[in-house]
Amino acid sequence: MNDKNHRTIELASFTLAEGVEEETLMAVSDALNADFLSRQPGFLKRDLVKVADRQWADVIYWESRESVEQAMQHATQNPAALQYFQLMANTGESDPSAEPMLMSVVRSYS
Repeated sequence: MNDKNHRTIELASFTLAEGVEEETLMAVSDALNADFLSRQPGFLKRDLVKVADRQWADVIYWESRESVEQAMQHATQNPAALQYFQLMANTGESDPSAEPMLMSVVRSYS
């Protein structure tokens, strides 16, 4: 048992935009990881998961809530992040599902 009291998990679910193929998602996802996320302080790892047809989620692990909040600010100006966001159908301001959920890790078991 490990206590990871300051780690944060970001869960961001999304629907793939109409006309976007999974191969495109994979390529742009790889670029997001290489050109943006891996360069962010506090980034630990990311899993891209398929929930259902055209339904996806990013599960991103951070050292702290501050790390993810800082990365979110930088994402709005990063070309790789912006390209990734354009693949999503639910990124409108009126769509509450477009907001990522931030969760603090209380305990971690492996």
